[in-house]
Amino acid sequence: MNETHWIFIGLLPVMVKSNLCLLHSLKESECLFDAGGYFLVKGMEKVFIAQELRCLRRLWISDRPCWTISFMSEMKRRRIYIKLVESTRSEDFSGSKIISISFLYATMPVWLLFFALGISSDKEAFDVIDMQDCDASVINTISATIKESDELCGGFRKSDKARQYVDELVKSSKFPPVESFDDYIAKFLFPGISGNRNKALFLGYMVKCLLMAFTGKRKCDNKDDFRNKRLDLPGELLGRELRAHLRQAERRMVKAIQRDLNSDRELQDLERYIDASIVTNGLNRAFSTGSWCHPYKRAERCSGIVATLRRTNPLQMMSDLRKTRQRVAYAGKAGDARYPNPSYWGKLCFMSTPDGENCGLVKNLAVTSIVSSKVVQPLIESFISCGMNKLNDIPTEHIQRMDKIFLNGNWLGSCSDSASFVFRLRCMRRSSLIDPQVEIKRDKHYKEVRLFSDAGRILRPLLVVENLNKIRKPKGRSFSFQELMQQEIIEFIGVEEEEDIQCAWGIRHLFESEGAISSYTHCELDPSFILGLSCGIIPFANHNFARRVLYQSEKHSQQAIGYSTSNPRIRVDTLSHQLYYPQRPLFKTVIADCLGRSDCTTFGRKDDFTRPEYFNGQNAIVAVNVHQGFNQEDSLVMNRASLERGMFRTEHLRSYKADVENKDGTKRLKLKEKIDFGKTESKRGRVDNLDDDGLPYIGASLQTNDIVIGKVSESGEDHSIKLKHTEKGMVQKVLLSANDEGKNFAVVTLRQH
Repeated sequence: MNETHWIFIGLLPVMVKSNLCLLHSLKESECLFDAGGYFLVKGMEKVFIAQELRCLRRLWISDRPCWTISFMSEMKRRRIYIKLVESTRSEDFSGSKIISISFLYATMPVWLLFFALGISSDKEAFDVIDMQDCDASVINTISATIKESDELCGGFRKSDKARQYVDELVKSSKFPPVESFDDYIAKFLFPGISGNRNKALFLGYMVKCLLMAFTGKRKCDNKDDFRNKRLDLPGELLGRELRAHLRQAERRMVKAIQRDLNSDRELQDLERYIDASIVTNGLNRAFSTGSWCHPYKRAERCSGIVATLRRTNPLQMMSDLRKTRQRVAYAGKAGDARYPNPSYWGKLCFMSTPDGENCGLVKNLAVTSIVSSKVVQPLIESFISCGMNKLNDIPTEHIQRMDKIFLNGNWLGSCSDSASFVFRLRCMRRSSLIDPQVEIKRDKHYKEVRLFSDAGRILRPLLVVENLNKIRKPKGRSFSFQELMQQEIIEFIGVEEEEDIQCAWGIRHLFESEGAISSYTHCELDPSFILGLSCGIIPFANHNFARRVLYQSEKHSQQAIGYSTSNPRIRVDTLSHQLYYPQRPLFKTVIADCLGRSDCTTFGRKDDFTRPEYFNGQNAIVAVNVHQGFNQEDSLVMNRASLERGMFRTEHLRSYKADVENKDGTKRLKLKEKIDFGKTESKRGRVDNLDDDGLPYIGASLQTNDIVIGKVSESGEDHSIKLKHTEKGMVQKVLLSANDEGKNFAVVTLRQH
């Protein structure tokens, strides 16, 4: 009888407002501006910054330091490099280029691996590579490779001899595999492709791409192009860190069990061997220090992945949730990484980037951009119904005449009519027969169809021009975004697929001239949607100096004071500012209209304006004038009557937190004395406003150098917290609670006008 027994292995932080969070459906006393998407760790709000990584699901062609095409993977043993290197053994081809492959830390001519995979003749290997219109350099390179293979292994054209040579070479490498030849070929050589014949076909395709790039018929890959990048979101980042700590817990558990077995002890329950603190403390340490696992190198740690969520205003909070970061060493030259790339259009904001060392490396997503999730829907049957033939069903001599079909970098099959295949597949995507996040790219020049369903791709919605007539008939009716998706009026387009479309600048531009509709396939929802959130709410941004737009989007708009939260009386933020009378701006943009929220109310009624919480500051009348004949440089003369009526009046909230522990931040007790909250006759400051429990009463007025939280040890030594010389205010809230470790802590919030 099979029984399920649950074992506790650690605590995992839950994203706020996610399906697992208790606040997912709770609205009472919660901030209306809070969209979630962050984590609460030890009382701090932590947010992940999406990390830009190289896409591992495509081939990479580079000409530095030598011509190389690489098949990348997170595991080093699955990485494959094919290079053009100089011949060293053959005297007839001395100085000529040969095609060499690095596989499982072993380097060999690629011709040997072809025959080890079952290729029976040189002609069949030529057919697999399929180099049409070969010039003299390609023929010379292939001839030199064959001669080099013959020098290394004389009878390599016999499959058994080639397999034996490759097996001996791999087994004598730095990290030899323990599996047999067939097992490690299936496990480490193109693991997403099954069968030695199919692996040989993909290997020939890699050689063809390398030779085409060498002869100038194919471009090298641009590492800054977003088609070659993926974004790691909190799920991937947290999962990678969790797997590292689980491996550590597993190793420690195995050692403990092995220790009991070696000493002939009776084995205990499995819970006794699992240390749950490894996972819990490891994740807490990663959130606190900002040091996280490297995506490819286990021994290295990365910084800049987690940041503290800023809440000066809701706009700043939303901007922090939509940031991306490219990991580049600041000390070295970043090259073109800091400059905008054409692939950013509509996906990333060209204007919103910080100044200093992070300029161009930290970016913001455009308003309508989304990041794709992994498609779990089976897609192979849909591809077959659209006209794809599987690779196993096609003879080798017919494969090269057909268009290749790739899914996430793996060669699935081919089709004879790629235009019809792509048209049917896009119709299925628009009608939701397949996931709308599947990206479809037809490359007519290279006779390829590249499909992507992996996570981390940036997509953006566009209008389908041929279906716009569906929304003309019901006049006066409004449509939701999901209804427009269901009626095939809007579809998501990726970076690579956008090269196949002709996109109009906007609805007005589309209908301005007669006959323009027939020349466009898609249309922008609005031209301003290419901007980020903080940049898109700037009025008349197209009439301003670009540097001023940058300052406004990255600094001024995110530092403006307004409403930071809708429940400031409940929250205990370390530092918070509230403007008493924020005003609506005189002008608004289209993006400001899109930020509307139907459940927002102002003074008890439904608000017909857009997102009042995004309106920070006040509309002040500024007069530029010579004051009494003197030039006032870098100064303002304020109207006293306006200030007395409440202009720019703010409320400043500051919270002070103290834990019950054996230290006060400046000194440690030699003896482990217990410290608790309490009133003491302190000489460091006044304690008149403290109760017997060491905490001030609500409404107490505290001045500079007063004790705000009283702490005393068993011996009577004072460990209290006092206000600095610039701090004062009235006690608004006193909170006493306990943390996850069971230790009491107190929070006192002071209000100052």
